[in-house]
Amino acid sequence: MGYGDALMATGEVLILKKKFPNAKFVIGDGKRSFWSEMFENNPDIVRAGDIKKFDKIIWIYNYEKNRPYRIYNEKIEEKNYIWNKKYKATKGIIYFSSDEIKFAESIYKKILEVSENKKIILIEPNRKNDRKNIKGWENRDWGFAKWQKVVDSLKDQYVFLQTSFGNQPKLKGVINLHNINFRYTCSIMSRVDLFLGTEGGLPHAAAALEKKAVVIFGGWIDPKITGYDFHSNLYIDNDISPCGSKYSCEHCKECMEKISVESVIEEINSVFNKT
Repeated sequence: MGYGDALMATGEVLILKKKFPNAKFVIGDGKRSFWSEMFENNPDIVRAGDIKKFDKIIWIYNYEKNRPYRIYNEKIEEKNYIWNKKYKATKGIIYFSSDEIKFAESIYKKILEVSENKKIILIEPNRKNDRKNIKGWENRDWGFAKWQKVVDSLKDQYVFLQTSFGNQPKLKGVINLHNINFRYTCSIMSRVDLFLGTEGGLPHAAAALEKKAVVIFGGWIDPKITGYDFHSNLYIDNDISPCGSKYSCEHCKECMEKISVESVIEEINSVFNKT
């Protein structure tokens, strides 16, 4: 289960918890639970093996062949995902461990020493296009050079923080934290002022942490489906969008090209000018 999928599932739990306050929830297919590290420390989500320990169990059917934001039809989705336009993501929740909280606090204190009271932006320029099981990943790639131009233009106004892993390229002019896993990245995000990146797991984490975000969607999927209204979502709405192509797509490439460095800079400044 991807991080974004898991965080959206925690959002479903929050909604159902209001109706069934005494229930525990299992994420899976009705027989097997599908665990994610994003469920760690969550008092409301349990594994299938622990069902007998509780009086009230509710299954949330969210798994690889049953994502709530997709419509499954093998005859028509050979080349494209079909999006469920009736679905709307609800912000989830993350329960941090004491070690994660302490780590974020230590990083935050170090950043404050050099930030000169500037706003802190967590930036994610890399796409995980090496994940062979996720088709169409490259259609959400804005281009590393554009991210660098954003940093070059704004590094005197804001402090940029990047977490990288493995051989991912590193931006210049940012504070780089190398080999930080997703949960620890989220814990750091809890202390920054803004998230900046493309549609994926981290925008869902930003929503769960109630953080402002500028998110580049392009034309692959509509932010009305997997985005959040309190984020600034850059989306190119045309006759083909949201195409959901499983393969490298000229439409998606063109949509990403239409989102300029200047428009992203404008959105960032606009977010902070509103506060």
